Amino acid sequence: MLFDVHPKTSITELFGRRAEYLSFIEAVEKRRNFFIITGPRRIGKTSFLYASLNELEKEYGIPYAVVDARAATSINSKYPQRIISERLYKALVSRGFVGGVVSKIKGIKIGGIEIETDEHNIDIVDILSAINEGNELAIIAFDEAQYLRFSNEDLTKLFAWVLDSLPNVILVFTGSQVGVLENFLRLEDGKAPLFGRYEVRINLPRFNPSESLEFLRRGFEEYSIRVNERELLPVVNTLDGVPGWLVHYGARRIDGLTHDEAIERVLNEAMKYVETEFEELDKLSPRYKIIMRIVARLSEGRGHARWDRIKNLAEEELEENIDEKSMRKYLSKLVDYGFLETIGYGKYRIPDPVMYRVFRRM
Repeated sequence: MLFDVHPKTSITELFGRRAEYLSFIEAVEKRRNFFIITGPRRIGKTSFLYASLNELEKEYGIPYAVVDARAATSINSKYPQRIISERLYKALVSRGFVGGVVSKIKGIKIGGIEIETDEHNIDIVDILSAINEGNELAIIAFDEAQYLRFSNEDLTKLFAWVLDSLPNVILVFTGSQVGVLENFLRLEDGKAPLFGRYEVRINLPRFNPSESLEFLRRGFEEYSIRVNERELLPVVNTLDGVPGWLVHYGARRIDGLTHDEAIERVLNEAMKYVETEFEELDKLSPRYKIIMRIVARLSEGRGHARWDRIKNLAEEELEENIDEKSMRKYLSKLVDYGFLETIGYGKYRIPDPVMYRVFRRM
């Protein structure tokens, strides 16, 4: 059901992602072993990931395990290795990932840190090697992988070893903070572990207005509810083709809210979500909020703001000078985190109307 608020688990439940799924399948068939799946927040990356992996397992017999990097680091941001190890091990055993081989492994360890299981300690190198030996192909995915950057050890060294030494293991990384994920993987850094590896990129864009309308129409149709498409236009314009928020709107309507009540509730949820996501940057410096507020004010009616005007107004508000290097660093980080995007040299805009509303009212 399109309005199911839980992540989709079947490719038949996904809307508008057929081309991306076929690209994924084709690359797997070519034995590509390094995937990066990106897209804005609430775009449906987790649904796409699980639906695609379930289809690959069903049609091709390729087993998989998914590690939620955000959950792992929320327990211990500086030391997520233990949680990753435990969840990977449990996923492998529960899915029969490596058959009888797993019972022979003595422990699991990431970055030199061992964890206790019911019987022994298991080394991560051993278990990954067993996966490689026990399967023609197997997939290990890290959802919201940019959170692994908080680890006190460089996990990209482990990933580089897998890509170089284990031809039957496919690594998949997803991320909504695209620039942050890029900085973590450091694919363009000649001295970084993952430099020079061939990656397949799959980007999940927002729905265009027509796709958003069709998504909502089909969702209501599944509940035998007819809606006036013109009534849905404000939903499309306000939520800007983000599937996660469109799903919430549809679910609220199904649960009995009126059009106005549903859109207000979802808009409030979306704005709180943006505010929560922004807290990480806000803790680093109050200047990030000031810059976002200025961009929102300058972009009204024009859609973008020039960096020199942003700098001048920020200096006026702070009553101090900001050197060009620092200003570009602030703007670059806001782009990395997905709160701004560039539309040409020195031009910045806020990616969607929900974010605009958040920072315009600050």
